[in-house]
Amino acid sequence: MNSKHIILTACTALLCAVQAHAQGQNLPILTASTDARTAAMGNVSAAAEGMYLYNSPAAFFAADRKFTADASASLYEKAEGTDGTFGLYTAAVGWQFARHHAAFAGFRYAGGLKFKGYDMLGEPTKDYKPYDWTIDMGYACMIGKGFAAYATGSVLFSHLSKNAAGGAFTVGASYQNSSVTVARKSARLMVDAKVGAIGPRLDYGNGSKTSMPTYAAVGGALSVDVADRHQVAAALSSRYFFQPSDYTALMAGGGLEYTYDKMVSVRAGYEYGSHDLSHVTMGAGFRYHGLRLNGAYLLKTADAGSSYCTFGIGYDF
Repeated sequence: MNSKHIILTACTALLCAVQAHAQGQNLPILTASTDARTAAMGNVSAAAEGMYLYNSPAAFFAADRKFTADASASLYEKAEGTDGTFGLYTAAVGWQFARHHAAFAGFRYAGGLKFKGYDMLGEPTKDYKPYDWTIDMGYACMIGKGFAAYATGSVLFSHLSKNAAGGAFTVGASYQNSSVTVARKSARLMVDAKVGAIGPRLDYGNGSKTSMPTYAAVGGALSVDVADRHQVAAALSSRYFFQPSDYTALMAGGGLEYTYDKMVSVRAGYEYGSHDLSHVTMGAGFRYHGLRLNGAYLLKTADAGSSYCTFGIGYDF
């Protein structure tokens, strides 16, 4: 085994260990929450109200706006034995056109860690700074009677000690109804299902390959106008990761949101994760016309997990 292979294997193992702490699978850039609002509600992506490309693209049809733009940053607690801080940084835009169609584009970057490299004799070599980035596109179409379908695709570049490039895609469908009633109060319902991160393994060379964190997800959200200035929302969702086949995982979450005067919100929830990856979630938000400001904190419940915070800003116009 040559020194380059040893370095690559070690770096891969270390990065995957940190990523497992971050989200329970390889390549968390494809699965980690990018939206502070949904993160605060137990990582329930069906409760989308922004960052539509990475939550539920079809939810944009309920926003009654033509354009949307979002940016967010997620910062994870420092992992033992590493230098730097793992972070996920995201920007996304969307455009609704021809009434029943919407197109999206986005970019994600994950990195910030540094590992020391060593040769076969244990002598230090150069430091390694692994990172991933994706360029993402999406399309959603309103089929009729509240039903919609969507698809997103990603071009993925991953750098360890060597580079790998590939692609992944997601397909899903949703149902929305803005005219339901709960206890004689106006309410809005959304149900969403998808299969995500579908794609071939990334090949870093020298026999080192990483499987996509492919998953199936289903969820729903219900918001109720309990009074003129008071709104309550609840959401539930689950994700089952069936790739890699030797590290399957179940993530399930739920949360509540209270909003005053369609402006100030407080949120709380819980995310269950197998392999001790559960979180208590909390956060708050502010909205003024089309502007959205949100923050969330996810507190790990076991040493195997990772606490992290997410901040986001968005605008619909």
